[in-house]
Amino acid sequence: MDNFISNEDVEKALEYLAHSAKPHAEWKSRMKWLEHKRKSVKSTVSLRQKGKSQAENSTKAEASPEYNQVLDEYKESVMEFTLIDSYRKAAELKIEIWRSLNANNRKGHL
Repeated sequence: MDNFISNEDVEKALEYLAHSAKPHAEWKSRMKWLEHKRKSVKSTVSLRQKGKSQAENSTKAEASPEYNQVLDEYKESVMEFTLIDSYRKAAELKIEIWRSLNANNRKGHL
């Protein structure tokens, strides 16, 4: 059980957390920004429509190429953020397990 998670594994996990902090923040920021941009694009395109009602204009805006472009970008940002976030959580978990195992070893429980 001593080699369940090696010191090298923990070093790699720490290194990953350090190197992925900026991309993690960038993808989260992009995702949040695109949430707002989506609303803005929908409103802008909706105002350009000449439908009989606001609901019709809103529906046409949601079908527009501009709106769908933002949705595609948002989808990509959610995927990238979720992926990097999952890898970071796995690295954090690996470190936490290593810490627990080492603490138990020091206490003589393992």
